[in-house]
Amino acid sequence: YLNDREKITQDEFGAVLGLKRGAISSYINKGIKPKYQTIKILSEKFQIPIDDLLNKDISILKVEDPGTSGLPGKSVPYWNLPVTAGRSLGEIIGQLKPDGYISGLPGADMAENILPVTGTSMEPEVPEGALIGVRKMDNWETLNTGRIYLITTHDDRMIKRIEHDAENEAILWCTSPNYPKFKIYKSDIIEIHRVCFIYFAK
Repeated sequence: YLNDREKITQDEFGAVLGLKRGAISSYINKGIKPKYQTIKILSEKFQIPIDDLLNKDISILKVEDPGTSGLPGKSVPYWNLPVTAGRSLGEIIGQLKPDGYISGLPGADMAENILPVTGTSMEPEVPEGALIGVRKMDNWETLNTGRIYLITTHDDRMIKRIEHDAENEAILWCTSPNYPKFKIYKSDIIEIHRVCFIYFAK
């Protein structure tokens, strides 16, 4: 992007950012994502709005290790998992390392984990490509119809609002702006997380 726009070499680019040529090469050739501080310097030095850079790939907010970002707030594990896939977050987290950590986003301190959103069922409130921060719910009886949840069943992982069935305690109804509501049985649910923040670089 910058080589095409500014016509500079990797050495010149690295000198501007205060980085060695090897680091620049890893960004360009190996797909390694720079830390947020680097993106901020890049925005300032080349006068490119930071939102333009973030829109190109939201994962550039990732940092290598928790506590190393230099940004306010805690570093929250980021999992590059599509929302629509059935597998417990707890199971995944127990077996894998996160794809990175994110800090400095408004509201991120409330989240236990951060994931990207695929699909359009909750647009415009939760656009495709947004990041959501989630916290695991221990008590499903306190679900609030005004909130959005990440629900994992044996077949799906989805973000929806939830309604209790008036006649059958074993049933929950999933609702979203762009699809008809449908029922799920509590016995099919692996876990529910409350969506505690939504981030989308407009």
